[in-house]
Amino acid sequence: GLEGQIVYDNALEKHRLKIDRYKFKNNRLLNLIFRMKNFTPIIHEDTYNLIRGLNANSNLAEKLLSNKMLSQFNIHRELSESTLIFRIQFAIENSHKISVQLQDTQITGIIPIYTRYFSDKYWFTYLANGKVNTLDLSVVREVEQLNDVYDQSVFENINSVTMLIQDHIWPKIKHQFIIVNTKSVDNGRIVDIIISKEESMHIAYEHPNQITLLKPQHYVDDFKMIIKSLFNTYNI
Repeated sequence: GLEGQIVYDNALEKHRLKIDRYKFKNNRLLNLIFRMKNFTPIIHEDTYNLIRGLNANSNLAEKLLSNKMLSQFNIHRELSESTLIFRIQFAIENSHKISVQLQDTQITGIIPIYTRYFSDKYWFTYLANGKVNTLDLSVVREVEQLNDVYDQSVFENINSVTMLIQDHIWPKIKHQFIIVNTKSVDNGRIVDIIISKEESMHIAYEHPNQITLLKPQHYVDDFKMIIKSLFNTYNI
């Protein structure tokens, strides 16, 4: 049902569908690509083809600029993490437990919490045996939704991470994680969050002036060791 034609793409060395029906106005396509660059350096070939098709009716200047920006992505031609992310998010929406197949092992009956992109990778955070874990999605081979359903009250009985978060960054944080408790204070709010150790240290490091890691203490101690090792690097 698309009004398009098959053209040869020299960059891909393949034919693709050139879509003439859709047209972005007022640099919206450029804005979309720019925002994608801030999110991930990797796009799938299907996404690349879609954007090239949407770009077909742009003026020459916009077309050249968008193509230049697209060339800065790493293009994946194999099955990407997006399929796994879809299955995980679908299980989350339905409150179903899942089974995850790795290279040599299988993790079954776990509770999916969310997926995020940080440190140049896609990560999957889940609950298993009362502990929050984070797994690099690149090592996941398959995700299967199980018939077992979990209740949201399960998050009330696990150990959360306590942070002091400044008000201006709070909207960004509260939409990404499960918040158990929050208490307003003079310089922000103290929040109990369902988050893995790796992610808590990452956002504390990424926003050192807006987020302070408070509990558990061994997380704080390990984070201090990371900061100390960075300072030691400059003791030349």
